[in-house]
Amino acid sequence: MLSYKLDISYDGTNFHGFQKQIKNRTIQGEIEKILYKLLKDYDLTYSGRTDAGVHAKSQILCLKVNKPLNDNFINSFNSLISNEIKVNKILKASKEFNPRHDAKSRVYKYFILNKTKDLPFLENQVYFINKKLDLDYLNRISKIFLGNNNFKNFSKLRPDQSPERFIKVSKWTYQNSKYIYTVEGNSFLHNMVKSIVGSQLAVIDKKITIKDLKLSLKNPSETRHRFMVPSSGLYLWKIKY
Repeated sequence: MLSYKLDISYDGTNFHGFQKQIKNRTIQGEIEKILYKLLKDYDLTYSGRTDAGVHAKSQILCLKVNKPLNDNFINSFNSLISNEIKVNKILKASKEFNPRHDAKSRVYKYFILNKTKDLPFLENQVYFINKKLDLDYLNRISKIFLGNNNFKNFSKLRPDQSPERFIKVSKWTYQNSKYIYTVEGNSFLHNMVKSIVGSQLAVIDKKITIKDLKLSLKNPSETRHRFMVPSSGLYLWKIKY
């Protein structure tokens, strides 16, 4: 079979995450509905799953087919799929290409808009706050997540899943009235990024201390941190190979 690397983007607002489910609408489910119309036989794998409501600027899939694909395939796919999902480009890949196992790191971004909800069309794209945040202080907090840590208290683990993850980048920037958190790691756990962001904001609000967060990264307790931001501001930004 021929292998192709698909770069897709999507608005995750009205989906129950990426992975296909029997009863709920998902990104993978919608994609496969269209593939069944266009292809007689195929195999589909992906770089990772995003949670319900999470968006993607660049999610990578591998599509294995028996016949060559071209730009006509992209045009046909994009014309049939919901406007919430789009194939950005398609490239030939090696037969051994695995979008999940070959990925060196994943980049997520979280967007917080420093305004009241006077921009209703952005409600599902950002997280609204009504106050200014101390950017320098946020970056002091964000540094504690760098390196190899135990994220048991920052995620919902599957049975026998390792809670250890390596974080390469953890930083905040401010642009166009938005606080933007960028985090890059080898891989991420369920709800992990939303919990990391929520915990940092909890430090700002004095609901927890930096010392407490540091301790939980090295010697986690049995109780998860209850601080969680909405999915609306979270984007899978890039997969690095």
